[in-house]
Amino acid sequence: MMKSERFRASLESREAKIVVIGLGYVGLPLAVALADEGFRVWGLDVCEDRVGAVSAGDWPLWSQEPDLPAMLKRVVEDGYLDATTDYATCKDADVIIVCVPTPINENKEPDYGALWNAITGIAEYARHTLVIVESTLAPMTTEDIAQMLWPGVRLVHCPERVSPGSLLYNLRHMPRIVGGYTAEAGELAALLYLQVIRDTELYITDCLTAEIGKTFENAYRDVQIALANELALICADLGADVWEVRDLVNTCPGRNVLEPGPGVGGACLTKDTWLLVSALGEPAELLMTARAINEAMPVQVVDLVLEALRDAKIAPANATVTILGVAYRAGTSDVRGSPAIEVMGRLGRAGCEVRFYDPHCNGYDGDVVTALNEVDAAVIITGHPEFTSLNWAGLGNVMRHKILVDTRGIVREAPEGFVFRGLGRGR
Repeated sequence: MMKSERFRASLESREAKIVVIGLGYVGLPLAVALADEGFRVWGLDVCEDRVGAVSAGDWPLWSQEPDLPAMLKRVVEDGYLDATTDYATCKDADVIIVCVPTPINENKEPDYGALWNAITGIAEYARHTLVIVESTLAPMTTEDIAQMLWPGVRLVHCPERVSPGSLLYNLRHMPRIVGGYTAEAGELAALLYLQVIRDTELYITDCLTAEIGKTFENAYRDVQIALANELALICADLGADVWEVRDLVNTCPGRNVLEPGPGVGGACLTKDTWLLVSALGEPAELLMTARAINEAMPVQVVDLVLEALRDAKIAPANATVTILGVAYRAGTSDVRGSPAIEVMGRLGRAGCEVRFYDPHCNGYDGDVVTALNEVDAAVIITGHPEFTSLNWAGLGNVMRHKILVDTRGIVREAPEGFVFRGLGRGR
């Protein structure tokens, strides 16, 4: 049986065999960081293309990450990181870390297909292994996982806290919650994470507390964003400017109204509230209301665009609209769950021809002047810093009609000659 002293020695000597399952935004940076510390790491993924890319030392994700691509290439070339699709790699592993997606289905319920496949895949090989699940889980899910594994397994839920664009920094500097199924399991996992974190804290607790804490920290932000979006809708209805109201409210100590916007995106905020409430017997009304507000914001944006087109006497079937910003968050290239995707779809179904431009996303980048050439309307969806300095006087000269819709408060005053609409701004 693996004792703490033996495990500590295997960490200090870098002899511990580590398998990371899932080479996405959570698992790949963790595998690279552990390999960079001198551990022998195997990355396991069901996607053969991703495994092939990682095995060649090529960064396979959309996200533009400082340092990680070069670090990946180095640890692969130095022989510290391999990638495979074969679960037999888990044989004799000291540590197995599960980092697979846990999305929701069309009914807003947990879709644990990838999770159960991973747990089933390791169950044959994990005996006295330390098994850590970083995937976000609905409360009580770790209990279900424990029933699928051999009793000698040390099971831990240590939920990820990374975000695209700063994966390595967050991994090393963000405080971590370590939820042990037993106290010993939590302590062993903490020993492992202490090898990669920098200048931050580890908080050891139980699995259920870790599950609730992770899902609620994202539900908390979802509610905050919904409150800001509700303020935007109130201001639009009453004829005020949400950005001025927000600035004034935030002069009061203890108030920090977030920025409103076209909706919530990303792989976490759009589903973690649903994971949390899936474990409840009664609906969490506040959380559900917040979800409804945020999910409806792309509809509000499309209504603004169609209203502006009507004011300019342009039928949607005759309109060309350019979306500025496809990533869900400013300064990143991550388009997962982006409200821009829904806005584009709804505008297309309304009859508009839709173009798009995003300086951070491969396939969406190019030239902003070309993207706006001969279009009728531009819609700012993502608050990329590049959009704050756009010269609308000049860009208006290449547009067929001068219509601008701003959902991020970037353009504070209507450019001269434009039909202008802003989210949360009364006419």
